[in-house]
Amino acid sequence: MTIAAHDPRPKKVQIADALRSEITTAPLPSGHRLASLRELADRFTVTQVTIKNALQILIEEGLIKSVPTRGYFVQSPSTGAGPETEPVKREEINAIHSEIRKLAARVAELEMQADHKGGA
Repeated sequence: MTIAAHDPRPKKVQIADALRSEITTAPLPSGHRLASLRELADRFTVTQVTIKNALQILIEEGLIKSVPTRGYFVQSPSTGAGPETEPVKREEINAIHSEIRKLAARVAELEMQADHKGGA
C-alpha cells in the first residue's frame, strides 16, 4: 500500500488512519503483535521514522502499546489510560477521523478545481 500523493494529510496521519481502521474493523484481538517497523515501512513505502510517528499517534489514542525490544501490540480498551477510554469515546474519535478524511478530500477536490481554472 502506498500513500496517496493527492491527500493533503501528512503521511503519518494517513498511515495511522489505515492501521486504526485495520485494528478496529477486524477487530484485532488485544495483544496482537503488529508488523515490524521495517515491514510496515516497506508496506507503506515510507521511512521507519514515518512509521514510528504514525504508531505514536495510535499509542497516544490508547489503541496500541509499545513493548521495548518486542514490538507494538494492540491494547485492549480495558487496559487503556482509564475511564476516558470507554468505547463511546473511541466511536466519537472514529467519527471525527471519518469527517476529517471527507473534509480533506473535499479540500483537495476544490484545490484541483481552482488549479484547473487558473485560480490562486
